[in-house]
Amino acid sequence: ANLKSFFFVGAFIGMILGSALFDKIGRKTTSLIVITLSAVSTLATTFVTSYSALLPLRIIHGIGAFATVTGVELLTVEFTPSNLRNLCQLVSSCYWTFGAFCIIGVSYGVKKWQHIFLVEGCILVVTALAVCLLPESPRFHLIKGKDKKARATFAKISKIFNTEETSEKAELVFDDYNQSYLDQVKDFKKYPLMLKNTLILMVSWLMISTISYGLLFSWGKLGADIYTSILFSSLGSFIAKGSGMIYFIIHYFGRKKAVMINFAGVGLLFFISVPCFGVRISETWTLDNVACLCAVPFISGVWGSVVLLTKELSPTSHRGMVFSMCSATARIGAFIGPYMTLLYNTMDSRIVLSIFGGMAVLATFLAFFNSDSTDKPIPSTPADIVQLHSDTGHKKLEDKDDA
Repeated sequence: ANLKSFFFVGAFIGMILGSALFDKIGRKTTSLIVITLSAVSTLATTFVTSYSALLPLRIIHGIGAFATVTGVELLTVEFTPSNLRNLCQLVSSCYWTFGAFCIIGVSYGVKKWQHIFLVEGCILVVTALAVCLLPESPRFHLIKGKDKKARATFAKISKIFNTEETSEKAELVFDDYNQSYLDQVKDFKKYPLMLKNTLILMVSWLMISTISYGLLFSWGKLGADIYTSILFSSLGSFIAKGSGMIYFIIHYFGRKKAVMINFAGVGLLFFISVPCFGVRISETWTLDNVACLCAVPFISGVWGSVVLLTKELSPTSHRGMVFSMCSATARIGAFIGPYMTLLYNTMDSRIVLSIFGGMAVLATFLAFFNSDSTDKPIPSTPADIVQLHSDTGHKKLEDKDDA
């Protein structure tokens, strides 16, 4: 549990650093720094022979792991038009699930743990090379007042789609909002709506992360075959995404309601698992195990909808900070989750399942008070958030976003 949880200690530190760097030096540059840390520390782990040396390397790996994902997520939302963000979120999350399948195969096939880290380190090196090929977000350049760099990025993209003439004539409408880290923090007091949304989102991330990692490390307690349980868990996540379940819930009900629906589904299935606990349907499977597996698609649905809502509710000027703060609270949940599995040894397992269900119900209730980004452009500054959720400002922001 220590190695599992201290990885997330590093991830928490990485997200705190990301909250300062993503909005200051850029999404791409920060991603390259943190993924280099992850790659080097992971490859170094291959040669480790003692626990005392392994622990700090796991922390360093954690610093870069989720910060890299955050940087790519920020680039994704800032390059994607409003009408395609839901689909783009679905596609990117499918790759996450596909990676889970791959790591299960690697863990099962590669018997020596040092060799597993070697494989992972090579994957991170390839990922770092891919990040090098990405351009910096033009939205980031514009919010920093660097319109020439933004135009250079647009020119590169225009060559791909043969729209150079349109790109050269386009008029860039932007707000120069170059702030210090302290000024960014002060904006949360100045704009209570941004503060409220961020706090609710942070709680949502904390809840779903605790549930996710608590359940992930529970399969050894809930099922006789941990490999089969994790495999079916990953399959449930893939089905939720591949079938379009997550996409259509977000598409037809909107971002905010999708978060509520999926959290409610998680809570319902955990509470169903309580009276079903211990009821066997085969030599290795029980009804509570099946109920928990059925909760996996809804857990994936929460992740997909809450991540999309977070990216769209946070302004470009603060998106790195807000997303990193939410992800940092998720790392707290990821730290707590594995330790919650120890409760199975000290109390009735039904109590642990009820705790997970109660957390999901609480998150459903809190999500009701959040703002909804459905069919609205992403804001550039905190002031835009206020306009975005008023009748007078919506049209103005649409025009600005289209420009």
